[in-house]
Amino acid sequence: MRSDGSSRDLFWRRTAKEARTYRHRMKLMSALLIMLIILTSLIFVVSALYSQSGSFTVSINKVDMTKYGLSLSESREMTHLTSQLNAKISESITNIAGEIIPDNIDEIDGVHNGVNYIAYTFYLQNRGEVGVPCEYAVNMSNITNGLDEAIRMRLYVNGEPTTYAKTKRDGTGPEPGTKEFYSSTVMTKGRIELLAPGEVAKFTVVLWIEGHDPDCLDQLVGGQLKAEMSISIAH
Repeated sequence: MRSDGSSRDLFWRRTAKEARTYRHRMKLMSALLIMLIILTSLIFVVSALYSQSGSFTVSINKVDMTKYGLSLSESREMTHLTSQLNAKISESITNIAGEIIPDNIDEIDGVHNGVNYIAYTFYLQNRGEVGVPCEYAVNMSNITNGLDEAIRMRLYVNGEPTTYAKTKRDGTGPEPGTKEFYSSTVMTKGRIELLAPGEVAKFTVVLWIEGHDPDCLDQLVGGQLKAEMSISIAH
């Protein structure tokens, strides 16, 4: 009887230990599964829009600033004048439908990013004594995973918006509701025919990944793109 009791005690002790081990393993597996789900979610954050310091850069030639009086500012009152602006932007974004971007996107100064889009409003002033024509260009570089295939840029110049996109992959023309990129590395080039002394021009740049674009595919996952704008005197 004593021997049988010892055997039963040993059996139950082993069974309890095995049960504790099983529960521990299940907790560990559950934790690993949760981590895997989180990691998978992070992987599907599609892309990054960036510059050298995680910013969208706008710059004018310092010679033009000195000689012709061109200056930049995030304020319509033209405070804190400079030859270069750096707008802090989101490190990573996923695709959205352009229709969700607010109608008043051009009415807020400085950086006013939304969920999965980048928005930046700034001003250019001629503080010189003579009127000058100005040129501007929005350039992109360091493109990976074909991110430029689905990227959109909406540029407001003095309140007038134009949306730009890469030519359709089959070469049949622009994406619906857009104007084609100027080239493979330049989103657009434009010109202000005359910026009079004291006159201020207003710009708003909006960038996003268009979810309705047929080229917004899994291959874009992890893609990157650097975008920056330059302004100069037109000669």
